[in-house]
Amino acid sequence: MILKLNKNIFYDISLFRIFYVISLLFEIIAISPIEIFAGYLNGIIFIWGIFICLHIMFKESYKFNIKNKNIAFLFIILGVFTSCFNFSSNILMNLIINFNNLMCIFLFLGMSKNTSQEKADAEVNFLFKFIIYFSFFVSIFSIYILFAHKHINFMGHDLGISQNRFFGITTNPNQLAFLSVISIFSCDFLQDKYFKNKFKINKFFLRICMALNIITLFLTDSNAAFIFITIYLSIKLFYENFSSYDKFKNIKFLREIIFVSMLIIFLVSGSFLLRMGCQKLVTQIINSQKINENLPEEQKTLKLDDFKEPLKIGRGNHELSSGRILLFKQGIKLSKIHPIVGIGRENLYYYSRIYLDGGLAFPYNHADLHNIYLTIIVSYGWLGFALFMILILSYIYKIAHVIFIKMHSMNSKLISKLFAIIIAYFVYASFEVGILSGIAFADILIWLYLGYAVMLINSDKKNNF
Repeated sequence: MILKLNKNIFYDISLFRIFYVISLLFEIIAISPIEIFAGYLNGIIFIWGIFICLHIMFKESYKFNIKNKNIAFLFIILGVFTSCFNFSSNILMNLIINFNNLMCIFLFLGMSKNTSQEKADAEVNFLFKFIIYFSFFVSIFSIYILFAHKHINFMGHDLGISQNRFFGITTNPNQLAFLSVISIFSCDFLQDKYFKNKFKINKFFLRICMALNIITLFLTDSNAAFIFITIYLSIKLFYENFSSYDKFKNIKFLREIIFVSMLIIFLVSGSFLLRMGCQKLVTQIINSQKINENLPEEQKTLKLDDFKEPLKIGRGNHELSSGRILLFKQGIKLSKIHPIVGIGRENLYYYSRIYLDGGLAFPYNHADLHNIYLTIIVSYGWLGFALFMILILSYIYKIAHVIFIKMHSMNSKLISKLFAIIIAYFVYASFEVGILSGIAFADILIWLYLGYAVMLINSDKKNNF
């Protein structure tokens, strides 16, 4: 009996998803012990995922029966072929990335096939709450470091602010900004009556978290994340305005589009002004801090060095694309090497050293083109890009059909929030590291959103919608 129970836990896909997302979430923390532990934990959970996939393939193949299953398998097979065709020292990492893609598609996207509705609701509730609490503490500690120290170097990592960018306690300001946006969405999502009727939620705490994450988002000065949240709110506003009509055919399209467009313009311009105001206010508060005269002489000298130059938050009149135009041009050159099947995801840096003068413009620790579409074209070729888009667009169309054609289904409002964050994510990932870029929190989460949206759609169908 105990052995059977342990076996059920080991092959529990919902439990695997929870641990996988959380282990990747902790990897964004720029504190070496946490980062190293999260890395090892992620490796163990990844191996766990391999066993689950093999078990499903041979024992419970019906759980692999997702929409456009053949397209998904062709994409995975192409990825393996590309890895072998472009054989290099990165062959193992390329194969690992392909197996991660397999898990994302069949274990996350296939949620409605491998998990019950009740279990999926509990999983999403737990994960979203975990993200909210996690971002709350990350924001608190990040803002504390900013006000107390401005910048510190802890075990080789910059914390606080560096080069006018607010990192906080994360590895990158864009990571902190992404976490803030996802947390804002999670707060909004869990306040829907569908979840309020099932799980206990402290609305006051959720509002505090939303406010804190908005401040953190403004301080990071991430344009991509700013676009992310703006598009999410715009689509949400657009849907809520249209859903006020009884039937789709009754909508006065021109009038509503003009009205919503004006609201979006005010939303965007107002948000920019708020961001600038927030950055200036925080800058003035920190720069107005006086040195404590009671400090010992050595500490006082350290403080004077820290405040020798006034703090600035924001990049000012910087190049708007932050080097992404150069990366795009380099990506176009790399896409011409093997235009049909690509060069393999983990070969980007390797091939850039061969075919580009000076290599990739911004390789960092993990080479990327900061554009998911171009990254997929370069990594898997135009054939891989076509397979990927067919798979993704089929799911997006399915979600859009429910929320716009069948606007008053039981879960349509909840699904509309997922639709908004999904569309916003695919726009955001045109400027940032995203889906299929590697094994990271930002890469995995979109598959969870897509999988759960399909789960809610299937739930509506079962309720005779």
